[in-house]
Amino acid sequence: MKVKRILEGCLNRDKKSWDIFVQKYSRLIYWAIRKRLVASNFKFNQDNIDCIFQEVFVSILNGGKLSQIKDIKTIASWLAVIASNKTVDFMRRRIKEDKRLVIEMSVLKDDKSEQELYKRDLLNLLGNIIDTLPAKEKIVIFLNLIEGRTHKEIAEITVMPVNTVSTIIVRAKVKVKKELEKMGLKDL
Repeated sequence: MKVKRILEGCLNRDKKSWDIFVQKYSRLIYWAIRKRLVASNFKFNQDNIDCIFQEVFVSILNGGKLSQIKDIKTIASWLAVIASNKTVDFMRRRIKEDKRLVIEMSVLKDDKSEQELYKRDLLNLLGNIIDTLPAKEKIVIFLNLIEGRTHKEIAEITVMPVNTVSTIIVRAKVKVKKELEKMGLKDL
């Protein structure tokens, strides 16, 4: 299938075209993400790359960005720039989260039992929110958030494609975040 037809299909929300698009450009996106992380000397793992990878494709699909392409010959460099920008956004978020975590942990450092209670309460709260999710999302997000498994490990356990697992994780995290915000806990 020609690139122009793939793009037209993606713009028309054709699943087959989107699958071909993702398959065709996945290696490029992974390469661009990894290159930016390495060039920035940023500590990362495969789960971080998978998360950024998913953000790239979600932003392209939901943001209607494909309609911005003027010259099909530039699509590879255009995608690499988007991946690089999403990687920078991810690094900024992580640095901000790490700073907040250091401050929160220093406050809790005085009393180890209080810290343990905080962790246990947070895990219980997350568990309750996760229980409200549909079955597939519940399993995937539990394996990711609670057990700390990577997208690839979850894909092997659930016998789903890694991209599907990544999509489910992104959607479920948004739902969990919204529930936490409803409870007034948006800074977690």
